[in-house]
Amino acid sequence: MYRRLTSHHNLVLLDHWRNLLESEGIPCELRNRLLGSAAGELPVLDCEPQLWVAEHDLAHARRLLASIEAAPALPDWQCACGERLEGSFSECWACGASAPQQPAPQARPRDEDPEFVA
Repeated sequence: MYRRLTSHHNLVLLDHWRNLLESEGIPCELRNRLLGSAAGELPVLDCEPQLWVAEHDLAHARRLLASIEAAPALPDWQCACGERLEGSFSECWACGASAPQQPAPQARPRDEDPEFVA
């Protein structure tokens, strides 16, 4: 039996979480992918896309999502060619140079990411 892990208005974010969980061996289902157009006719919260996992995987999936949310944000960096890049990029898109090695970043506080809903 599958249980709802989380829901979110951002389908791309839910799909990303689904990919991460499935890469850890947790099968997932995305439900209500197209139900957003019915919001108003149906309760809005019932129309949000939802991520579902098997009941026996629920606790493990919650721990993984919590660890994903707690992952530290990497600082932006500037390439030797002058291009400014976000910390999530490991290479410069302008010249292909690798990002400089950074010291281990600190975990961001939980309330800093309003996109996470578990």
